[in-house]
Amino acid sequence: MINNREAYAVPKAGNDIAVLPVAERNRRHGAVRAGLRTAELAGIIVTGSHLTYLTNGIWGEQFGVLTTDENEEFELVLPWRYLVDLDAKVVTDSQEWVKRVSSGRDPTPLAARIKEVGLEAARVGFAGEISQQTHAFLMKAMPGLQLVDASAILNNVRTIKSELEIALIDRANEVFTAAVLAICERVRPGMPGRRAVEIGHQAMWDAGGDLDSGLTFNFGADPAQNPLLANILLNDPIKAGDIATLTAHAHYHHYAGHSDQEIVFGDPKPRHLKMFEAVKSVRDTVLKTVRDGTTNRELYNVYESACASVGYLSSEHAQMHQYGIDVPEFPGPAFRVKEAGGKPAGKPLSGGGNYTLKTGMILSISPTLCDEASGDLLLGGTSLAVTADGFRELGARPVEMLVAG
Repeated sequence: MINNREAYAVPKAGNDIAVLPVAERNRRHGAVRAGLRTAELAGIIVTGSHLTYLTNGIWGEQFGVLTTDENEEFELVLPWRYLVDLDAKVVTDSQEWVKRVSSGRDPTPLAARIKEVGLEAARVGFAGEISQQTHAFLMKAMPGLQLVDASAILNNVRTIKSELEIALIDRANEVFTAAVLAICERVRPGMPGRRAVEIGHQAMWDAGGDLDSGLTFNFGADPAQNPLLANILLNDPIKAGDIATLTAHAHYHHYAGHSDQEIVFGDPKPRHLKMFEAVKSVRDTVLKTVRDGTTNRELYNVYESACASVGYLSSEHAQMHQYGIDVPEFPGPAFRVKEAGGKPAGKPLSGGGNYTLKTGMILSISPTLCDEASGDLLLGGTSLAVTADGFRELGARPVEMLVAG
């Protein structure tokens, strides 16, 4: 049961954080330009979430071009249909970050901008995915162009979040809390799993979350956490006594909120109560390790040891990774460190490998325990920002097993 609703920070739609200022754009562009100069690159082509990072998100964006020359404005390329009957001024007037917008049926405007700034025979980086067709087009249009993978520059810059970014991530986690409360208060046995997801999505939208906010909803007599299983069971009815694991993919102004929540539809089983207390114990132990200077290897070794100390197995489903615009995100090479002795000092580290935690990193830490006898899998989610002497939690949602009803 939710006995203290006031303990949950739930935003109201309209209680909006101010749009990120142009000063934040200038900080990001400046940091990327500095990385380009160090790498002796004259500019960079960006796509995907790297593009969103530099534009603050414009619908349909395909390519962006940033040069090392501060006197040259950033150029955004949209699909041809977006501007076939619309003046580009509508786009530029709708926001403050991007003031040059073009469009085309192919990468012609991308090549045109590169030629316009005199880089058709220069070393130019790219970050994000560029299709084989786009690469071939650019090479044919500009045979002297030297394209270099420069994703490391963006990854290095994006690893540490500004206070403005952290505020958006904090709010995104609060958006997920709105879904947790709505599901607890409105979802009941007999409803199909998809109805719980619908209620959760509506609650996140009502709380001001982006329209692409989502969650996964695993449920059944035995707790599990698997996106494929959640989709397979979407149309099955929830039964009395089922336990659900919610994993957040909430979004607010393009930034994610990412943590987990356990909800029981009826009386919790004694073994699940005992197991969740162990989850919280492991979580507390792991969090004592989090601070500027800790390595990811140290974090995982503490997790493995803590699981063994409470009598449960650790799980690969444990979510201990960075995130921000993407879920997950991985640190740039500037933060990576070699394993002691050059060899893994434990189980192989997934995703980000071994790296050093630094102030301003965002982590989702959800220690996950597995009961070898029953196969039950329980976790307790936390989202946090690393600080010099520890961390601060984001989203202000207590880690507890909730009962719907």
